[in-house]
Amino acid sequence: MQRLVTVIAFVIISLIMVIMAVISIQNITAISLEFLGFRSVEIPLGVLLAFSFAVGFILGAIFPFVKLTPQRTQDW
Repeated sequence: MQRLVTVIAFVIISLIMVIMAVISIQNITAISLEFLGFRSVEIPLGVLLAFSFAVGFILGAIFPFVKLTPQRTQDW
């Protein structure tokens, strides 16, 4: 069962990467982002997608190791 889950996860990740590659090849024009009044430099959409995918992938790998434990309050 564990192998099936691993294979499905790799298939999903590879499909996302293929879709991202196709979109980035079709949209070569440079775009700039604006957030809270700040504007970024112009970068191609493919680079932006790859960066976003990598950051999300890294955060998704780190997130299970971060355990949020509720703090206990002491009643005096």
